[in-house]
Amino acid sequence: MTVNITVTDENGETKEVTWESDQTMLEAVIAGGFPVLATCGGNASCATCHAFIDPDHIEASLPREEAEEDLLDMIDDVANEYSRLSCQTQYSEGMDGAHVTLQPGM
Repeated sequence: MTVNITVTDENGETKEVTWESDQTMLEAVIAGGFPVLATCGGNASCATCHAFIDPDHIEASLPREEAEEDLLDMIDDVANEYSRLSCQTQYSEGMDGAHVTLQPGM
């Protein structure tokens, strides 16, 4: 199964990305051609894969786990209620059509 999301990077480049059901959002974004740093390798310990999900789809991104919450709390100067670590965001059919904005500096 797949969903399509629209991704915008820090330079304003926008393109549609196909997200496979066996991928995290980070994996889908990288496969879609966006060079996300992901320093920790997707282990929720660096926040270099921080992204914002549009308000209409944030609930479909499923609840944050404690490790993700803790890390987002540490970057509260840029994080908000639409923030997710893309490495921790699991596939959800409800994310079809979502717009994801990559945090500048990723």
